[in-house]
Amino acid sequence: MLRDTGLVFAYQTRRLLRSPVVIVVGVMQPLLWLLLFGPLVKGLASSGLNGPDGASEAFDLFAPGLLVMLALYGSLYTGFELISEWKAGVVERMVVSPMRPAALILGKALRDVLAIGTQGVILILVAFAMGLDAELPGLPAVFGLLAVVVMMTSTFSYAVALVLRDENLMSQTMGFLSLPLLLLSGVVLPLTLAPDWLRYIAQANPFYHVVVASRSAMAGDYGDASLPVALLTCAALTVLALRWAVGSLRRV
Repeated sequence: MLRDTGLVFAYQTRRLLRSPVVIVVGVMQPLLWLLLFGPLVKGLASSGLNGPDGASEAFDLFAPGLLVMLALYGSLYTGFELISEWKAGVVERMVVSPMRPAALILGKALRDVLAIGTQGVILILVAFAMGLDAELPGLPAVFGLLAVVVMMTSTFSYAVALVLRDENLMSQTMGFLSLPLLLLSGVVLPLTLAPDWLRYIAQANPFYHVVVASRSAMAGDYGDASLPVALLTCAALTVLALRWAVGSLRRV
């Protein structure tokens, strides 16, 4: 399994390195949010929060959430590539090869972790240049959690792609899922402004727990209960998504 996964990962990484523009394009959306929406967040905070540090505190809450947005939008649509490979007959040839079926999914997902992790580093460096005040020891925990989230979302995307096998259906399905997941994660607007029933629904959103955990880690609050909750939730969902993807792959 490790050998097969490593072979797929190495092949997918070489393809990625031949097209580095993918990394640049993938980071543009959260980067634009950071550059265009970030100053608005700081401006609103400085006029509505008490204390001279209200603007910087609001930005410190906003910037970590953008990493979750990067993981969500960067890996939720990765299944399109698998649909193209299925239509070209590549997936069928790989399924009948001696390679473990799970290795195809894991190798691709690890490639996504590498690509989105690189984009995340770029995003955080720009955020620091704009005034992000984060605890540096918390960054490894944040990026480790980001890697688990990307594995979960990419694996889910591949599983959906193997079931739908149609780009139009895939686009509509992921578009339908991405907006409520984003809004209920608290990235754009804090859920403290939401009514109780909406906050209860947000508890079922794994990205909500990841946002809370990322903010806690960057603030230096390493004992926050949200960290193990987010990690265990995403790890469990990754295993379920992988089983679903492998089962769908065997029926191709």
